[in-house]
Amino acid sequence: MRYPDYVKQFKPKGTIVKKVNDTYYAYYATSKRVPDKKYPVQVIKGLAGRIDESGFHRLSKAFVETGHVVVRECGFTNFLLKFEEEYISRRKERVKERRNLYRSMIVYLSNNSYLNDDPETTLYSVSEMTERFQIGIPNQITAISKICEYAMEELEPLKYICSVTMGNRRFESELTGTQKRLLERIGIEEDDIRRG
Repeated sequence: MRYPDYVKQFKPKGTIVKKVNDTYYAYYATSKRVPDKKYPVQVIKGLAGRIDESGFHRLSKAFVETGHVVVRECGFTNFLLKFEEEYISRRKERVKERRNLYRSMIVYLSNNSYLNDDPETTLYSVSEMTERFQIGIPNQITAISKICEYAMEELEPLKYICSVTMGNRRFESELTGTQKRLLERIGIEEDDIRRG
């Protein structure tokens, strides 16, 4: 197999190179004699790293605590938080209560929102919103739709943009084609809806 010059240039000694899709990987390898064979047999010991135009990148091991995994929605929540100030300006309660009402509505619409874990937010139950603040949930959903100019059903794919935490490591879900097209249509960059 012919490799690009950079693969030959950066290949570490004692390794062999294999191409997987469009990536070149270097593997630790040795050879050993096997009875009844004329030539030594190659033995691969493990992955050393990958090679690209900028050099050899050693495999780094990351240990992730998988006993406790937290998945939180961030796309839908962060999109609606862009309209928080406008919602607050339309209600009569104290600012903190209005903010908590709006955030409670977001959690009502997306149960797995990261706002569930926000120590700065007091979330109200549906009964508390209706009895204490005399708000109708359908009316609030309509009000939010008018403010953001999108029906909640249209924004549904944003609910599957999540952050995943395992121990002290955080990962982000990869966007689907539908999510990318929706972000493009509503004029939002991916970084703007990721949890900050």
